[in-house]
Amino acid sequence: MTAKEQLQQLVAHLGEEQASRALGLLEPLRAELPEHKEAPGLPEFVGIGDSGRSDVSERVDELLAEGFGR
Repeated sequence: MTAKEQLQQLVAHLGEEQASRALGLLEPLRAELPEHKEAPGLPEFVGIGDSGRSDVSERVDELLAEGFGR
């Protein structure tokens, strides 16, 4: 088992208080890590179908005639 695997296994079994203490002890190592870029935001199309309506498929012709989303 690698050192990294051993650490992961140990962390999985820590309680919240122990994890907090361990994180404090590992803080100096975080300064050595390369800067991680923030994850990009979600694409614009995510949530496009979240209209709050449950009858969209039944009303498709009516909605398209009204200019759906314009």
